[in-house]
Amino acid sequence: MTQPTNPRLVITGHAADGTSIFRTDEAVETFYPFGPSVSSFATFDTRDTVPVSNNGDLTTAAATPPKLPRCPPGGTLFCVTNLPPRYTVPMHRTQSMDYCVVMSGEIVLALDGGEEKVVKAGEFIIQGGANHQWINRTDEPCRISFVMVGADKVKLEDGTVLEETLFKGPKSGSS
Repeated sequence: MTQPTNPRLVITGHAADGTSIFRTDEAVETFYPFGPSVSSFATFDTRDTVPVSNNGDLTTAAATPPKLPRCPPGGTLFCVTNLPPRYTVPMHRTQSMDYCVVMSGEIVLALDGGEEKVVKAGEFIIQGGANHQWINRTDEPCRISFVMVGADKVKLEDGTVLEETLFKGPKSGSS
């Protein structure tokens, strides 16, 4: 399998006199926490709280050790995920509101109730705490960009609180 290219990240900021400047222009390392043949990630920015500050330097993505992208409670996360052909991500729920853009390829978004939707390159998803999985049923890789915002846990009418259900590794087998 051909590995995805490391995405380019351009960060702006301000000079001491307030003039806009480019702070960095760099390729962000793609992180393979489960091995080279499964999903990979590149995290561009994580903030612990909202609103964020536009004062001072931003920590560059290259200076941050790679890790699984997790949105801090009350914070934000900006990242991409690369899903190889014929690969399925285990069912999971995050405690965030996720704004997603399928950048290349296509992906099946499957919900725990059995419903599925195919989302193609250039299409968008807003996901609010749903238990879901990503399935790439094609022979092409899929890249999805995410902006995640920390959110309250989903609370059902009967008072049941839906907890985060994170996966620990790749699902065995493929879709």
